[in-house]
Amino acid sequence: MSDVNLLPYSPSYEQTCSNIIAALPDWFGLPDANASYLENLNKLPSWVAVKDGNVVGVITLAEPFPGSYEIHFLAVHPDYHRQGIGKILVERVEKEARMSEGNWLHVKTLSSSHPDSYYALTREFYYALGFSPLYETDTIWGLENPAVILIKAL
Repeated sequence: MSDVNLLPYSPSYEQTCSNIIAALPDWFGLPDANASYLENLNKLPSWVAVKDGNVVGVITLAEPFPGSYEIHFLAVHPDYHRQGIGKILVERVEKEARMSEGNWLHVKTLSSSHPDSYYALTREFYYALGFSPLYETDTIWGLENPAVILIKAL
């Protein structure tokens, strides 16, 4: 998608990124978690997707262990869903992880053992990009919110 530019995150994008989170209450409904995502934009490698002069998506990459990279945060404004922006953002962090000699890219999301239809869309998105489930656990977010770790070899 040639009309989308990816730019390194800067604090000038914080309010716009906060607005993107606010527009996605079915995915980002925990104020403390949302504040942490915004805070980590300044601490971890992060990029924004800009279309028609507007920030429409954001992604953050973490390296919890050498060679193992995690999509810590990904959000695309709902007006821009299903336009390839999320894919472009994921491809950017994949490239970054490969350049840093990464072996794996992984992401945590709500497991399919939870009936949430919004997170079903999230899993479909990651599966379409070549991620596979590694394992499910209830030790990250608790029994009521089982997590699945999705992984992709780089």
